[in-house]
Amino acid sequence: MGDYNYDTYCGLYCGACSIIKAYQTGIKDPLACCLGDELGMELKCHGCKTDGVFGNCAVCQIRNCARGKGVERCLNCSDFPCPNFTSMEFLLEMLPHWNTAVTNQEYIGNHGAARWLEQQATQWKCPDCHTDYSWYATHCSNCGKELSTLRPYRNSFDKRIFQLMAMPSPDEMFKKEVVFKLSGMDQVKVQKEISYNHGEGKFLLDLYFPPGAVRGQKLPLVVLVHGEAEARNMKDSGPYTSMGRVIAASGLAAATFNHRTLLQGFQIKDVIADIENLIAFLINNADAYGIDKNRIAVWALSSGVPYGLYAGIHNHPAYVKCIVAYYGFGEFASLCALLNIPFNAGGWASIQAEQYSPLQFLSQNPDRIAPMFITRAGRDQIPHLLESLDGFISTALANNIHIDLYNHPNGVHAFDLFNDEPRTHEIIEKTLEFLKRHLLIL
Repeated sequence: MGDYNYDTYCGLYCGACSIIKAYQTGIKDPLACCLGDELGMELKCHGCKTDGVFGNCAVCQIRNCARGKGVERCLNCSDFPCPNFTSMEFLLEMLPHWNTAVTNQEYIGNHGAARWLEQQATQWKCPDCHTDYSWYATHCSNCGKELSTLRPYRNSFDKRIFQLMAMPSPDEMFKKEVVFKLSGMDQVKVQKEISYNHGEGKFLLDLYFPPGAVRGQKLPLVVLVHGEAEARNMKDSGPYTSMGRVIAASGLAAATFNHRTLLQGFQIKDVIADIENLIAFLINNADAYGIDKNRIAVWALSSGVPYGLYAGIHNHPAYVKCIVAYYGFGEFASLCALLNIPFNAGGWASIQAEQYSPLQFLSQNPDRIAPMFITRAGRDQIPHLLESLDGFISTALANNIHIDLYNHPNGVHAFDLFNDEPRTHEIIEKTLEFLKRHLLIL
């Protein structure tokens, strides 16, 4: 192996790595071409267990965890399989060579690492001329033999995975602001740290009002529902403080609030309860806060969308005049799969995903469902999100429900934060027009 080490912590075999093979031979398989030629990454690596590692692998949470604990591989860790490992399961479809990590761990457990390395060295050689080949090589670089059928996974990968990996960290996301601006945003009036639930835990909301709002005036309200996050103060994040100001500067009131999430260890029903408590509080205290309790819109974003859709559609609340859904899932099963929540028959996730799924309500008195404004990010990186959202849209259209649909062909997930371009501005402008049309006209 020379100064290369093909052993790994996770179970992948570095000897077949597209990056290492490109570095060693100059021959690039499709994955190496994507990383090197399209994304401009330096294709240089000596293996996961060396110090000369590829840039993305240097920040791999599995590698860093194993090195920090001083374990030879994940299999030797008492916490295995831990969230660091299971959270990578979405890679099984987007980068299918990751399927070998699971089976390789099993092989190592049964036969040992030395025998596994020997077996892998043989497996990743052309059966005709014994030339090494890599994860996504289609033909032998020496004799031209077709190789696609020799590997235990499909010979293609999803380029969206690299956009997903390039997304900012949660701390960076917390600071991002909406790219769309309106005059008067800096003069918006904000009432902060209002407690909307006096039971167990502390649940807070902030209210945003137009600069010209006067005492005694009752304004239509837009409730912003955030998505999944481990942070417990999402209302104070840049995306929601800036969007609250945009809505208020347009002449409407806005509410941002913290609620529990699945990532914090809670269940779907808990999140639903928080949203219902928030709306009930606002209705019961509408006069005190200058809110028109009969004209409310629900605007949900990202993984908060199925919650917002449920809140706006379930029981057809008369006070919900319209619903806005930005780049989110159309049901809960796909969201649970993304978060690696066990989806066993009879388990809480499978039961609640069906119980609270917005899909089931689309055929129940569809003429009573409030108009919906739905956006999709054409280049959304989140696995299965577009399939889930498109399924919801198709079902809604099949039931002849009022939908204003806006597709952002170049938009990535959270395009209102990352795509500062005319289409983004147009969509946000159209969203505000939609809200005003349904909230201000009696």
